[in-house]
Amino acid sequence: MIKELIRDIAFDKITVAQALTRAKLIAHQIKNDIFKSWLNKELNGYEFEDPILPDYRKIWAEIHLTAEFPYGQRQTFPVLLPDSRQDIEELLNYHRVTEPISIVEQNMEQLTKGKGYINLTGGQVQLVGELYKDQVQRHNGVIRSGQRTIGKSQLANIVELTKQKLIDTLQDLEEQFPEIDNKYIMNEENDRKAQNIITNNIYGSNNPLNVAAGDNIKQGDINLTINEAQYEHLKELGVQKSDLQELKVLDDLTPKGNPDRKGKIMGWLGKVTASMTSRGIYDSIPKLVEYVGNLI
Repeated sequence: MIKELIRDIAFDKITVAQALTRAKLIAHQIKNDIFKSWLNKELNGYEFEDPILPDYRKIWAEIHLTAEFPYGQRQTFPVLLPDSRQDIEELLNYHRVTEPISIVEQNMEQLTKGKGYINLTGGQVQLVGELYKDQVQRHNGVIRSGQRTIGKSQLANIVELTKQKLIDTLQDLEEQFPEIDNKYIMNEENDRKAQNIITNNIYGSNNPLNVAAGDNIKQGDINLTINEAQYEHLKELGVQKSDLQELKVLDDLTPKGNPDRKGKIMGWLGKVTASMTSRGIYDSIPKLVEYVGNLI
């Protein structure tokens, strides 16, 4: 199964979306949560605030705002980030491509020219427009719309990188476990080897989980910083199963001591508390915030 899948992907016999779907069988075979999570998010789409959105899905996308002035005059201009606002550089200059890979492939094919445009929401226009509000108002104008420019090549790059990451992962798994289709043995050593392969290929060689397969360091010494009892308590506080699964992935990718851990988990916490608020669960939020703070 894995050999055939690798060939089909490499020779473009199937789409990347189809390849990811078939790879779910491999993920189920080795029972690796990080691989399952990545496949599901690539196929179903990422949440905009996903704290572990892969870097290849963050693309440079210049914003242009359009200001309207008296007598029907309009002026469109690029947004240039002032030195004093470098804190919002990623928000302004980069677009987070969260759509399922099938939609990315479809949008890439539909772009007959070299680039396309994404209209900003009203809230985004208001936020970005604040940078030029005073200047525009001095001429009795108002900023009502804006858009990002997306290059077709940028979408193609997302598709290609996703494809290459999948191929590299499958090839390394096949090399490490030649009989993975029929005789994969679930044990601590094999789980660690598979974990290293997956995190290295998908999230990069600097990932803290990339421990050489021959080392005597146990996986539990690295990333099991949140135990099952703590996860159970989070569930009691109102955290849903899907959010707990995402936290487990974050805990794997950014163990204690990792400089990115606090930011990633706090981003996750913000999304979870918003979800709890929408479900009318208010009393548990302060307890949850305090409890998660102790897990960082």
